[in-house]
Amino acid sequence: MPGSDNPAPDAASAGDGKSLGVILIVLAAASLGLLANHPSAPARTFAELLRNEAADQTLDGVVHGGLIVVVAVQLACLANVSMRMRRRRAWAVAGLVMASAGAGFLMLSMLLDGLLTPALAALYVDKLDRQNDARPLFALIGMLVRFLMPAGLLFQATSLVCWGGPLVGDSGLRRGTGWFGIVTGILVAAAVVTTAGRVTHVLIGALVAIAAWYALLGVALLRDRVG
Repeated sequence: MPGSDNPAPDAASAGDGKSLGVILIVLAAASLGLLANHPSAPARTFAELLRNEAADQTLDGVVHGGLIVVVAVQLACLANVSMRMRRRRAWAVAGLVMASAGAGFLMLSMLLDGLLTPALAALYVDKLDRQNDARPLFALIGMLVRFLMPAGLLFQATSLVCWGGPLVGDSGLRRGTGWFGIVTGILVAAAVVTTAGRVTHVLIGALVAIAAWYALLGVALLRDRVG
């Protein structure tokens, strides 16, 4: 409407895209900072494991709780980006669904490993006569995390490959972001499968690589409209 103070739809859409870009970059930086502070004290005995987990309860809660929030907000941003796609939207929707499944597995893994495990350790660390009662619980949680984390990373890797579909057809940084997602997704999936998800450094490396893709997507949104 002539004389209206409301911004044009394209200008508003571009502004929203830049906001999403900033959020994604901040989230990627936050996830890298949290991963860098992940507790990793080795334990030779079950009693030592309980002491370490109990001592790191606050840090574990901050790191894993923070990562849960990061994954949730990243998913919200990805949903907004998928709604902005005008071409090859089916690939973007597939990427969003894969990311959602991966986020669910990852958040459950982080909840069990970073919040429940330290809480149980703090409960049993001073009860020397009952520590053996906790062994089955820790074994069960460890087994669940051993499957949940790799499954989450595989779905996230598939999401990156799917997002390559709508992005590689663009130009410049958007095309680079698409190819980076495809290559990173394939490499992450291959690394997780070949190590059966049992090598901690591989899992952490996969999370770092995925965070880098989200940061690159954020930069692409800042520089130009994706869609």
